[in-house]
Amino acid sequence: MHILKTVRSEDLFPAITELLKNDKKVRITVTGDSMMPFLRENTDSVELSAADFSSLRFGQIVLIKRLSGQYILHRVIYKKSDCFYMAGDAHRWVEGPLYPDQLIAVVTAIWRKDRQISPSNFLWQTLSFIWWLRLPVFHLLRKPYRLLKKVYGHVRKK
Repeated sequence: MHILKTVRSEDLFPAITELLKNDKKVRITVTGDSMMPFLRENTDSVELSAADFSSLRFGQIVLIKRLSGQYILHRVIYKKSDCFYMAGDAHRWVEGPLYPDQLIAVVTAIWRKDRQISPSNFLWQTLSFIWWLRLPVFHLLRKPYRLLKKVYGHVRKK
C-alpha cells in the first residue's frame, strides 16, 4: 500500500533544486490546471532535469522560480539572447521577461498514468504548436465554448 503525502512546493523545491544541481533527475506530480490540456492536475507527472539557458527553445516546458518565490511550470514561447517568455497552455497571457537565473529545470519526460511521453516526440510537438496557433483567437472562442459546455451539462442532466 502506498501512502501519498502532500508537501508544499515552497518546502519541496529547494531540495529538488539541489538534486538538479547534482545532475539528478526528479519526477513530480503536476498540480494546477495552467498547462491543460497537455498536463493534467494530479494525473500526470513530469521528469525534471537541470536546464541550460543556451539550449532553451520554443515549446519546451520549464520550471522557473518567480521573483515572488513561487515555482511555476509553463511552456517557453519566445527566447531572446538574455531572457525568455513563457505561458501556461491554458492561459492567453505571456509572462516575462524571465532571466537565466530564474530557470530551474526543463521537462524531459511526461507520465500519464504508466505511459511515458517524450516532450520531443514529433506528435507532441506538433499538437503543442497547433495549440499555440489558437492563441490570437482564443478569447473569441472561449465564450461559445463555455456556452456549449453549459448547454451540454443541462442536456446531460435531463
